[in-house]
Amino acid sequence: MVKITFPGYERVLGPGHSMPEKIYTLPELVSYPYKLNLADYMIGSYAKKNPNKVAMYFKDQKITYREFFVMINRFANGLRSLGLKEYDRVMLMGPNRPEWLISMFAVLKIGAIPVLVNHLVKSDEIEFRYEDAEASAIICNISCLSEVEKANVPGLMKIVYGNKDEKGYVSYEKLIETASDNCQAAETTLDHIERIIYSSGTTGRPKGGVATVRDALSVVDTHARYVLKIREGDIIGGHPNFSFAFGVASFTLYPWRFGASLSIIERFDPEEMFLTIKEHGVTMLACVPTAFNLMLSSKNNHEEDVKSLRLCQSAGEPLSATTYREWKNRYGTGILDSMGSGDLLYWLSAFEGMPEEKVGSVGTLVPGVENIIVDENFQEVHRGTSGELLVRGPAGLMFWKRPDKQEGAVYKGWNRPGIYATQDEDGYFWYLSRTDDIIVTSGYKIPCWEVECAINDHHSVMESVAIPTPDSIRGNVIKALVVLKEGYEPSGKLENEIKDHVKSKLEDYKYPRKIVFVRSEDLPRTNTDKIQRSVLRQREMELAEKQS
Repeated sequence: MVKITFPGYERVLGPGHSMPEKIYTLPELVSYPYKLNLADYMIGSYAKKNPNKVAMYFKDQKITYREFFVMINRFANGLRSLGLKEYDRVMLMGPNRPEWLISMFAVLKIGAIPVLVNHLVKSDEIEFRYEDAEASAIICNISCLSEVEKANVPGLMKIVYGNKDEKGYVSYEKLIETASDNCQAAETTLDHIERIIYSSGTTGRPKGGVATVRDALSVVDTHARYVLKIREGDIIGGHPNFSFAFGVASFTLYPWRFGASLSIIERFDPEEMFLTIKEHGVTMLACVPTAFNLMLSSKNNHEEDVKSLRLCQSAGEPLSATTYREWKNRYGTGILDSMGSGDLLYWLSAFEGMPEEKVGSVGTLVPGVENIIVDENFQEVHRGTSGELLVRGPAGLMFWKRPDKQEGAVYKGWNRPGIYATQDEDGYFWYLSRTDDIIVTSGYKIPCWEVECAINDHHSVMESVAIPTPDSIRGNVIKALVVLKEGYEPSGKLENEIKDHVKSKLEDYKYPRKIVFVRSEDLPRTNTDKIQRSVLRQREMELAEKQS
């Protein structure tokens, strides 16, 4: 039974029958004290144990655990002095910087609820999140202020870091400077809402995914503990935004549970990433597949820069076997591809020592999580048969004020993350596509990612996206938009070579009958850099209508 410590939670989460069933099968998941404050439990406890250990590296700054915790306490006191209180929703908006993390834990310290806002969203999306979350305040970097100022957000308190001290704004720096080092923590529980994170909004308005304190701890004590095997000596680095599901787990939660350290970069650049790995001594690198590909495309020799790495992790989108093998061959470090979401955290992952023939799969179960494949009647299918993936674990899909989405997100307690996949005879799962990202051609149902994976396996391809294009005979045929690696030029010969390559990998009816070479920057993307396939599909439909 799902419980939420929030006044009138039924109003924001919907009816009980649509809630997920949560299971706790690992000893760590039932060992937490029910009453705990996440800021004290994660940061405060280690600040007492090892106060001089570096918690964060940012450029040439080193912030110890003690300094981190003192700044959290000071800012929490400052927030209380402004009248913010338990259960208030506070929007966080800014690029990856120490102030963002200090703000998040300060909000949690007073029992308020962080609402994570991507720093690249525009004013209309700020307005939507403000209204939907019923937010009381926003804590933002000065670089985001122009869009905040454009938004119609009456009554929203604006707390700004970046040294802006003007009428109408509250200075983060002044609050930190004048407040006390000690702060009484709100008496929150495991069922307190830990954060609200909004989806990318690729189809319609984004929905707010809700996670509790127990959910946040569970992803650390399943995926981080048993798959990534994070330890005290690790320095975790990478580029995913703190407001992006990948960054939420890897950066805002994982280091602190184990007394590890975090390396922060403000924005991704391949050369800057290599330099940061070397200077900060990063041991675990978290990047999306596109970032790994961009780093692989560097003409510079970086073997010495990555010697500190013991492990890499990929998430956000499926990692191709080609990218894995190129990175492993060049730098000697494996990449674990993990599947998860901001709503449901992680449920599948590759793991160290996985057999070579399973590279390209999304691995097996994250300990503490159950996964099954079902048909359209929700009956479990035999291994080797494709179908919809259902998930059950210590976290679950819960949407803020979206009962319509909640009803379809859960089936008899099982979560439906919208994934089409197959499980092989050895128990490994293979991603095929989103359940809403299937191309139907001549009666065949073809998962887009299966086609894209085959295309991406060609030595000339950086990335690709497969979409349906209307056809008078077959209903639809597959069209592929292909981004080439540096050094390759579009040509009819290369187009045919890629088609033949796909035919050698898949059944003949799955090859792209049309290939268009494009630039990466011409593909529409979300603020988390995911390709907006729905936009491309719509464009294709409109183009076909004009030509008919």
